[in-house]
Amino acid sequence: MTAQDIRRQFRLLMNGVTAQSLREKGMDYHLNWGASLGHLQELAGEYGKDYDTAIELWNDDVRESKIMATLLMPAERFPIDMAMQWIGQTKTQEIAEVAVMNLYQHLPYAKEMALRLIQNEDIMEQLHGYNIMSRLLTKNIVLTDEEYQLTDDCANKTVNQQDAPLSLRHAAYNTLMKMEK
Repeated sequence: MTAQDIRRQFRLLMNGVTAQSLREKGMDYHLNWGASLGHLQELAGEYGKDYDTAIELWNDDVRESKIMATLLMPAERFPIDMAMQWIGQTKTQEIAEVAVMNLYQHLPYAKEMALRLIQNEDIMEQLHGYNIMSRLLTKNIVLTDEEYQLTDDCANKTVNQQDAPLSLRHAAYNTLMKMEK
């Protein structure tokens, strides 16, 4: 399997209407095929996990390549410094949410990373952190009293921050709702 093989498959999954809609919504990539997440998941299933291919695909400024990278990266081989690098390179809410769903929530250090991210000033890092924490709470992850209080304080601060982007406030609110269950 090569990244080039996968890139060729993107053309077959092309959806011009979706690609145009994404561009109109501000998701401006060098290349955007408009492939659906379901089709990309099916394609990833044909290839399986592959560290080197995931890294190569992530380095493309192509929506589908970024999504595919999160599907192909084996969580157990993904070091925290690389995870933080990928998070720092994420430009859109869509890629942030997909990366959390496909990869970041499965990392052995996911809780520690989420706690670190929600304390950051960077909006995209916070968005990742709250989305990771929400998914972990859904899976009944156990928080210490200190971790619970930190998460509660950060999320409440974000929810009440009127100038914060709605997507970030929503992610923080979701975290608070999951903490109450």
